[in-house]
Amino acid sequence: MPGRSVNLLKSLNPKQAEAVRWCDGPELVLAGAGSGKTRVLAAKIAWLIGERGVSPSRILALTFTNRAAREMLDRVRSLMGMDLGGMQVSTFHSFGLRFLYRNAPCLEAMGYRRSFVIFDRGDSRNAVKRAARDLGIDIRQYDAGYLMDRISRGKAGCDPESLNPDLEEKWRPLYEGYQRGLMRQGALDFDDLMILPLHILSTDREVLERERARLDWVLVDEYQDVNTPQYLLLRLLASGGNLMVVGDPDQSIYGWRGADMSLIMRFEEDFPGARVVVLDQNYRSTSNILGAANAVIRRNGGRRAKNLWTSSELGDAVHVILALNEKDESAFIADEIERLVIDGYDYGEIAVLYRMNALSRGYEQALLERSIPYRVIRGVAFFDRREVKDVVSMLRLAFNPRDAASLGRVANVPARGLGKKGVLSLEDYLAAADGEPARVWDEMKRNPPLKGRAGQGAASLAVVMLRILETENLEQAVNYILQGGGYEDYLRDEFPDDWEERLENVLELLSIMPGDGGISEALAEMALFTDQESGSETGSQVNLLTLHAAKGLEFPVVFIVGFEEGIFPSARSIDEPGGIEEERRLCYVGMTRARERLYMSGVMSRLIFGGFQRSGFSRFISELPDDVAVDDRTKKGGGDVYSGSHRRRWSW
Repeated sequence: MPGRSVNLLKSLNPKQAEAVRWCDGPELVLAGAGSGKTRVLAAKIAWLIGERGVSPSRILALTFTNRAAREMLDRVRSLMGMDLGGMQVSTFHSFGLRFLYRNAPCLEAMGYRRSFVIFDRGDSRNAVKRAARDLGIDIRQYDAGYLMDRISRGKAGCDPESLNPDLEEKWRPLYEGYQRGLMRQGALDFDDLMILPLHILSTDREVLERERARLDWVLVDEYQDVNTPQYLLLRLLASGGNLMVVGDPDQSIYGWRGADMSLIMRFEEDFPGARVVVLDQNYRSTSNILGAANAVIRRNGGRRAKNLWTSSELGDAVHVILALNEKDESAFIADEIERLVIDGYDYGEIAVLYRMNALSRGYEQALLERSIPYRVIRGVAFFDRREVKDVVSMLRLAFNPRDAASLGRVANVPARGLGKKGVLSLEDYLAAADGEPARVWDEMKRNPPLKGRAGQGAASLAVVMLRILETENLEQAVNYILQGGGYEDYLRDEFPDDWEERLENVLELLSIMPGDGGISEALAEMALFTDQESGSETGSQVNLLTLHAAKGLEFPVVFIVGFEEGIFPSARSIDEPGGIEEERRLCYVGMTRARERLYMSGVMSRLIFGGFQRSGFSRFISELPDDVAVDDRTKKGGGDVYSGSHRRRWSW
């Protein structure tokens, strides 16, 4: 085993090896884009196990996506050539979920149910809408997403010991009504998966010591994206100093959802004695792409000095396309994609990145007209697809009869003769019912709380729920819902044009979650997966996605579109403190997704949101170095390529 560890270091560059060997206290690895951070994290874990004799079960590695967690675990297994049973590699939210399972008595002491469900974003928005209606708040005046954001930010600012949210007083009644609704339904939201473990660790010394005793090392990926509750959780768990975090302030792009970049900037203050290693050799992109990205990001102030470099070839010049309008821009992209494919690229190796989803329509149209295959990676929850959410709701309802959100969704799927009033009556009945789920459903089957046809429908629903509870694993439960529960027939009848595709989406559940695992735990985990992590592929297609959704991905060819003031950078960011700097970091992230070819485009006039926007080309284009290749289609005749020296004549 030690020999394997030594050989492992030989495969790393000197700075990577230096980061792996350090084991004498906290460590911050500033890993630039494409510098091999996942490789270093995996190597560190392998080094700890093979050279330091640390048991895999005593290592906790935390990241932000399930895909990243799987990749890290697979890499460690490959390096070690052994089973790593018991090793904890997960997202922060998955860690919080398992923590609550381990410490269920503490959760019950706080008034929560031991058997809980996780509300995804859609469920949470519905819950906040209901709380708003109960308080007479006009949800036409306040969008549900905005109200949810107020609550989420309040939870993020909770005092860990008292769980007192950091809220404006006018939102406190809404917060309290929302929380009552969650507890009534036996539900937690995403924020609770961090806030509740933090509260327990802050108030129960015995639990804190027990959790600390389980761990020898804590490693964190993407540390620049950590928010305050996650940071406080790490401070509690890694008190002994055996902590390694990897991140890049230049890739901090989630400030709008609570990420606090100042935490990585002040790491040495928070963890005295910490050592910092800078990884600045890029293994992904060509020199020209890195030169352009470096030129843009160095405009940001207060950053840690880092200049990405590569030993690879110079590569093609970065191409800037300045178009008259969005149709001209889309036509150029479609033309170029066709040319790239003729040159040997696969459609799946090409990505079109944009600042906002609303921009995708024009590019989709251009690709459709050329019969170029594409897929839109929306980054929304995989489980937001109607048919998937139906099946998940049936599973959730079986195990938690008080889940009003799931009841409202599937009480009449397939049709059971339950009207709106009947469903509301069932909701009240189930909320008041006491006992284990099987007992509640059995009582409803024998003595339905409704009369006539509605009563028969209620009994029929109870039978389905009981049969789900009798299944032994997720695969059996899903198959019963499709066959015995009549859901496959329902899909055939309701969606004759695409029922087979919808059926495949349901079966994809079994690809994402192990079919032989515990159903209740699988249900809680499901809400934490996203579209990008499902692993489902549909052949060779051009990838269309937002810049935020592209984080962590890479492609041989990248088009970044919509470089206009008010779009990228966004209009909102222009007036927000630090907003332009975060937009510039987002630009940097997008540019460093490209391995071989990078195109950046903007237009003089864009039809968007029902009107024409003429705000001028983005300031980020003007920050590019002089050696970019510019196709200025706004000039008469169009299509001429201008050198960087001509670029200085443009008006912004």
